[in-house]
Amino acid sequence: MKLRFDLPTLLVVVGLLLVGRAGAVGSAVAPEAASPAVSHASARIGDDDPVEVEVLRREHNLQLVFALKGSGEYLADVRVAIYQSPGEKILGAVSGGPFFFVSLPPGRYRIDAELNGKTLTRSLTMPAKGRRDLYFYWDSE
Repeated sequence: MKLRFDLPTLLVVVGLLLVGRAGAVGSAVAPEAASPAVSHASARIGDDDPVEVEVLRREHNLQLVFALKGSGEYLADVRVAIYQSPGEKILGAVSGGPFFFVSLPPGRYRIDAELNGKTLTRSLTMPAKGRRDLYFYWDSE
């Protein structure tokens, strides 16, 4: 008996299988979370299947990307701290790869990303619906 799947069905099946593995990708994030209620995961280039990265992207409403200014070379081992207004730290973690995914409720946030002693800060308002992407670019030294 030969099974045949069309592409959309195959992607759904693969996505469902990968959801079970998403924790393995999330394990690349150091366990510094200030609040375990903030769902987050990290993904690396080369280690992760593009479908798996897309599953993580769809599961979280915020994606952070870390790279060098100019070359666009991706960066890893970035310390991430997320503060909810008026300054309460709700998450602290180290991203094992250049993509960091977070699920945040609607509200105003400050995000600090630190690499080799240089901290970049972004402010953001999370909408009730939809997703946001933030990019952090460090000067090459």
